[in-house]
Amino acid sequence: MRHSVLPPLMAIVFSVVNLSLSGCSDGGVTDHRGPRIYAATDESTHGAGGTGSGSTDSGTGGNPGTASGSTTANGSGSGTGANTGIDLMAGLGDPNASGNGGPVALHPEIAEICDGIDNNADGLIDNLDVGHDGICDCLKIATLGVRNPRGAGDVFATWLSSRSVNGAIDLNNTVLTPQLLADFQVVVAQNVSTIGRMYAPSEVTALNDWIQAGGGFMTMTGYAPSPDEILNVNSLLAPMGMSYGPQQILQTQSVSTVPVTMWQAHAVTAGITRIGADNGYPVLGKGQTLASEGGFDMLKAQEVGKGHVLMWGDEWITFNSEWVDHKDYQVEAFWLNMIKWLTPAKECQVPIPAIVIK
Repeated sequence: MRHSVLPPLMAIVFSVVNLSLSGCSDGGVTDHRGPRIYAATDESTHGAGGTGSGSTDSGTGGNPGTASGSTTANGSGSGTGANTGIDLMAGLGDPNASGNGGPVALHPEIAEICDGIDNNADGLIDNLDVGHDGICDCLKIATLGVRNPRGAGDVFATWLSSRSVNGAIDLNNTVLTPQLLADFQVVVAQNVSTIGRMYAPSEVTALNDWIQAGGGFMTMTGYAPSPDEILNVNSLLAPMGMSYGPQQILQTQSVSTVPVTMWQAHAVTAGITRIGADNGYPVLGKGQTLASEGGFDMLKAQEVGKGHVLMWGDEWITFNSEWVDHKDYQVEAFWLNMIKWLTPAKECQVPIPAIVIK
């Protein structure tokens, strides 16, 4: 028996610009990450930057620090005027960085919007989270199949849809094509025994190609005793060398779940100590095992080309009971971790609130 819908939470509302630094100096040097820009605070009317010439990643010319003089484009020069160089690109490209070492917007006055462009030039595309809830407002995520028909709870219809502009798009039994999948960053398989057919080889290929190109795919299981569920989801996982085993595990005789307590360190498992499961199936095949219980692997993660795949051996994390009735479970933090890891590294990456990691 599954439980009621998680009550809707408060909804939240949600061009690369050429940088031009004018003045007496140009302290920019290049490294393997592309143009690196330094700004300076001057105590005189003259320029900024170091003396001498620097290499791609080291050297005295044009690096942050105190120096004097007006500089040329290669970092050499002389004159007067003390300054302090500030590396505006410090931490650029690290979607998990925060604080002083995090990505710095070169155009903080320009608001990030959901347009597929890094508007404020901080190295991340569409990294907007107005509500600071850990879900990117611009996230494009879809679900396959349906939630468990025996229960009313569905995290994607309530929790997620209140946090992103698009919510979760229900694809149900829609035929998977390259054109369809190209619209999404993350796809989550729910109960695929309900789609009324088996996935065709062309659909399996389309999904695999999408993952290889950078998509994030997550699967769950245990929704139905029908063998069609395992057969269908396993067909989608086959190109990745992953599958679910045939026998149900961690079974209980009540509506309670068995807590999964064995976790390996990973971005997906940060802050996670207990998540419930019941009548799921063991995860098998390639990938790093991140959780296990009772001798069964419950969670696997694998990088496939530029994309990511997660297999969770149960489905109860989509239902209200695990969020509300089990205060010792970190279900919300688990979902935030998973969605962040599944989303491409340079797109839609926002910090996870510390208050959620409990």
